[in-house]
Amino acid sequence: MSTEQLTKLPFAKKVNIITSAFFAPKLSCYFAENQKDIKAAQRLRYKVFFSERNKKVVSLKYFKKDSDKYDQFADHLIVTHQNGKFSKTKVVGTYRLLNSKSAQRCGFYSKEEFDINRMLNNHENQNLLELSRSCIHKNFRKKNVLQFMWKKIHHYILNHNIDVLFGMASFLNDKPQEIKTELTYLYQKFLMEESIRVSALDKHKTDMNITNLDNVSELSIVKNLPTLVKAYLRLGAKIGDGAVIDYVVKTTDIFIYLPYKNISKTYLKKFI
Repeated sequence: MSTEQLTKLPFAKKVNIITSAFFAPKLSCYFAENQKDIKAAQRLRYKVFFSERNKKVVSLKYFKKDSDKYDQFADHLIVTHQNGKFSKTKVVGTYRLLNSKSAQRCGFYSKEEFDINRMLNNHENQNLLELSRSCIHKNFRKKNVLQFMWKKIHHYILNHNIDVLFGMASFLNDKPQEIKTELTYLYQKFLMEESIRVSALDKHKTDMNITNLDNVSELSIVKNLPTLVKAYLRLGAKIGDGAVIDYVVKTTDIFIYLPYKNISKTYLKKFI
């Protein structure tokens, strides 16, 4: 075909290109597939647990990631956000899952703060799942990211035949007297049965049953509980004996125990 013929070819008067998909924000939730994914989750953890909570932290200053020996054995759930098709994808949420089989190689993270032996012995032939290092970027804490992650966790629970979930949850406060009402409420109403009860290690333990609740509204107490703690309680969780103060990240940690069979099916449907 000659150049002259080419110039005479008709052009479309209008070209329709659908651009909405290119510019629509997108949240994705998946389990880390490689070290790059895990490192991205660790960087978010550092940002939330250290940079955001304690500006004076220097122990991880030059690495800018929160990591420990359990990471290499765990499954890391990640939520990413992308503003548009050509925008950079950022990790905005993460949860670490460590099941019984994997824990045979490294132990459970909770053992660093709590004596969980009685619980483990009671569930010796069952599949346990420890949930830890949960965090969400501050710009996404009101965007149902936690619910998004729990949908994926529920699939994991079913696929791995998990019997019991457990782990730690935190108050963003390292002064027990300022959250004494909430700690006492949890102790008095949700304490684990004695036969399986987990307790904070003596060297770390802070009493939770420390005030009188006679003239305090339960509604006001629940309102002040951390979002994650409220979610666990609504699912049917119980609480261990004693809290642990982390002065580095300025939190107060409590132990969460949740047998899957005890989960409220009604609330589970709403939650996931």
